[in-house]
Amino acid sequence: MLSSNPIILETLALLLAHGVRDMVLCPGSRNAGIVHSVCQIREFRTHTATDERSAGFMAIGMADATGKPTAVVVTSGSALANLYPAACEAYYRQVPVVFISADRPAAWIGQMDGQTMPQAGALGQMVRISISLPENDLWHANRLLNEALLYCTARQPRGPIHINVPVTEPIYKFTARRLPEARTIRLCRDMNECFTPPETDVKAVRSPHDGTEPADHWRMLIICGQLRPEDVPTDELMKLWTLHSPKIVAENLSNLPMGIYANAACIDWNRMLKVDRLITVGGHIISKELKEYFRSHRPSEHWHVSEDGAVADLFGCQTVAVQAKAGDFLLGLMKHCHEHTEPPYLPRKKDMPADGRTELLEEFFSLLPEGCAVHLANSSTVRLAQVALENHYCDTRADRPIVPAILCNRGINGIEGSLSTAVGYALAKQEMQVYIVTGDLSFFYDRNGLWTPSLPQNLHILLLNDGGGSIFNTLPVPDAPEESRRAIMGMHTMDARHTALQHGLLYLEGRERLETFIHTTETSLLEIHIQ
Repeated sequence: MLSSNPIILETLALLLAHGVRDMVLCPGSRNAGIVHSVCQIREFRTHTATDERSAGFMAIGMADATGKPTAVVVTSGSALANLYPAACEAYYRQVPVVFISADRPAAWIGQMDGQTMPQAGALGQMVRISISLPENDLWHANRLLNEALLYCTARQPRGPIHINVPVTEPIYKFTARRLPEARTIRLCRDMNECFTPPETDVKAVRSPHDGTEPADHWRMLIICGQLRPEDVPTDELMKLWTLHSPKIVAENLSNLPMGIYANAACIDWNRMLKVDRLITVGGHIISKELKEYFRSHRPSEHWHVSEDGAVADLFGCQTVAVQAKAGDFLLGLMKHCHEHTEPPYLPRKKDMPADGRTELLEEFFSLLPEGCAVHLANSSTVRLAQVALENHYCDTRADRPIVPAILCNRGINGIEGSLSTAVGYALAKQEMQVYIVTGDLSFFYDRNGLWTPSLPQNLHILLLNDGGGSIFNTLPVPDAPEESRRAIMGMHTMDARHTALQHGLLYLEGRERLETFIHTTETSLLEIHIQ
């Protein structure tokens, strides 16, 4: 029988899935659940060593001989410290060794309990990655384990890793008959590798072109998050999409050519079909509905594409980390897709929410000059622009609508720095007209971005001032005193007139000045008060 601890079982299952077979076992009590379970699993080759210092170097020798990652298991406390010399050797020789330490609950560290010390990160910079597993969150543990083990098996350069496993009482409870079928995330570096299942996989990966598409689900859906304009091979993508028409969902932050994708903000996710293989490309996705849908309706496979091949388990079901440039991957992927006789259908919302701000932004986009860039401040502005730009593009009155380069600080999604980022971009791209659309909280929070003697003339600020964070009106806050509402929304009575004059900007006010604002050659600020 195996340990009843699900985190221990998940750890051992993933060690096997990632090719670990040799296990050097050291004596101890806290690690007894791990050691006993390892000894019951015939796929592991077990070796024992009493001195942890020797055990670490034995593991290095085995990894050298086999070319495969080798694990060493120690108990809690100073046992882990004895692995440090071996970790140094393995790190500088790039030898794939998995150092596994059993640990006591974090609450007892520094409380005069025996064999306790801060074990998380104890091997310092001498491992490629160090993780400490949660005690009660299996999904989180699975993601951390997959991420760490890829440094031993797939990432270059390979090297040692540290897995710290907190073990609570009871330690000596063994009720499990077998290991779980733990999700395994693999790393791919090219298109052919992505579409070829590894030999160790029990279930073959279904190809997106392996037969007729059933009526109740799709084989494959591509979701594009934020991409830099220069990362998108626009002309090549348009040509391939015309031939193959894969199903793509994106937002305007993707900077994909409008017309080849369905806007995530306009999809009725309640009528969405099941997806077998979901592929995400690029950075952050704004749509909360999209994220909630795929967290509740998880596809069989989720591939995430990034230049560093990162594990980004946004929906809790990632199976492949693809290390590739977004544009290269999209071009290669389209060549793997069936030719379609009709454009892909995605269920659209019947009624899109619209208000004066959306209509204002539609007008703004319709007036923009060709070859410009638009920075969107976070919160309401970036969400309103999703619908406004879609409506502008679909407006039949626009023979050839201008679609600017769209930029936004969506790395951490805070409101700070939106204006400063646009200033920096305009300074570096003075041959291009640069516009920033911002709400009032973002603007006033970051107005020190204007505190420079070199503001460029190609910078234009569109300020939508509604006297507070209107997006907070959508939060399910119960009825509360006015004081609470004002604090949550950051309500205020400020305007930007004096800020603009102080920094030498041309100040304009009112929606009727929009066209003047768009075409001015001065550094300018247009403030529109939203009721």
